[in-house]
Amino acid sequence: MVETAERRRVVTKIPADAGKNSRIEFGKRIKVAAYCRVSTDDEDQLNSYRVQKDYYTRYIANNEKWEFVDVYADEGITGTQVKKRDEFLRMIKDCEKGKIDMILTKSISRFARNTLDTLNYVRMLKDKNISVIFEKENIDTLTMNGELMLTILSSLARGGRMSAEQPQKTPGFLCETGGGCGGLLQDQRWRVRNS
Repeated sequence: MVETAERRRVVTKIPADAGKNSRIEFGKRIKVAAYCRVSTDDEDQLNSYRVQKDYYTRYIANNEKWEFVDVYADEGITGTQVKKRDEFLRMIKDCEKGKIDMILTKSISRFARNTLDTLNYVRMLKDKNISVIFEKENIDTLTMNGELMLTILSSLARGGRMSAEQPQKTPGFLCETGGGCGGLLQDQRWRVRNS
């Protein structure tokens, strides 16, 4: 007679843990806002401003998984000083109140040109589980590589502003210290500077 041993399988159910940096809540729509900014009152810039606002309003409203919150838009305002950007500050306050889960913006330079401000606000939002999506650079700040890419590209955005404003001092150099970063912008490409 052959004995058969009954094998008992133990199954342990491990509940899903969305984790700190996830906005997944089944059945809940993501509260999405957009931020737009143009830096001058030039007619082309104002047209871009209107187009951006219209685009984001439709884009968010047409996604059934998203709940439209608002389009925050600063017109004719520099990106280097947050204290002068009323709509940006209103958006941040709404984030602090829990009204927003995700912010869409065209690019890092539209969000802020000051690297320190960019990183500080993105980190504060990340701590609240709010992502910022930079469309042009294809960065989601809640992803693992988001902050690294954001740091590099926001520094370049800051440098691009400096080189445009101060061409006689730092022609084409892309860094905050006026040329000490070892490269320059030539023909829309980053080049290593020979010392």
